[in-house]
Amino acid sequence: MDAGLLFQNAKVKSRESMLLGWDRLQRISDAPTVEEAMRLLLEADYPSGASYDEVLSTAERDASVLFKSCMTKGYGLELFLVADDYHNAKVAAKAAYFGGNKEGYKPEGTVPVLALEEALSKAEYKELPQGIADAYVSFDKLKARDALTPSVIDVALDKAAFGELNKGKRNAAKVISRYFDLLADLKNISVAYRAGKAGFSVEKTKNMLLPAGTLSEKDLLKIASFGEEGADKIAATTIVKEAITALKSGVTAYEVFTDNALLSLLKKERYDMFSPAPIAGLYVGKLTEIKNVRLILARIANGVDKDVIKERMRELYV
Repeated sequence: MDAGLLFQNAKVKSRESMLLGWDRLQRISDAPTVEEAMRLLLEADYPSGASYDEVLSTAERDASVLFKSCMTKGYGLELFLVADDYHNAKVAAKAAYFGGNKEGYKPEGTVPVLALEEALSKAEYKELPQGIADAYVSFDKLKARDALTPSVIDVALDKAAFGELNKGKRNAAKVISRYFDLLADLKNISVAYRAGKAGFSVEKTKNMLLPAGTLSEKDLLKIASFGEEGADKIAATTIVKEAITALKSGVTAYEVFTDNALLSLLKKERYDMFSPAPIAGLYVGKLTEIKNVRLILARIANGVDKDVIKERMRELYV
């Protein structure tokens, strides 16, 4: 029995009541103005701020701080921070090389965003994690040859991230290992499907696939070759069939499907006090909730009809 895990699970359980349920989310959605919606969020223990972007960014940072404070060692929970680091590494790289915006950062994992940005500005990467540093060195070389593209950044850093995640999940709890296997599978299904639709060669498709997950390269190439019929060509699980169906509906539908599938996996062990799932679930659940709130506030700010964002809303943790 791990007393540390029991204590931290009790801690996160006490915080679950602070998550928004559908009733409170509906009240916020019904607010006539952004100001009124922000007032309702303040009543729901969200931080204050001059704008809703500031409020939600602070809420994301608060969620990260809480998660780190509950991160009992020995279960693989730190892998969520690794995933956040590599996501931020992609955002920073695209901004540095192509002048993109920096609005897509996730809460800082183990690497400060400022450290990523400064390393890129100085082209000095020795203080960064090896996978990120190696990728940045390769990007500099490609940029010098005018051969760097945003998709190259995505593929290289995704591969580096899952290389590190694969090593880490060997000693992780089963639910955490399954989470990152599912994440890799869903990314690979999307890559294979889109590569097939774009008519990419087998070799190019192989190069884009992540060296992770439970799906074989052979089966992923069948998805690339047969598209919507790909699930019928392999011994596909329900999740693979549902993923391909979601892909048929477009990128947004697939993003929603992915978020829901990952959160659902953690929710299955939500009440297991001997599992790290409640700790991870509260973190992922809070960030998912914030995505929903951001959609609602953007809709109110732009005077968009409620029905427009329904298909983009994610499932909640509670």
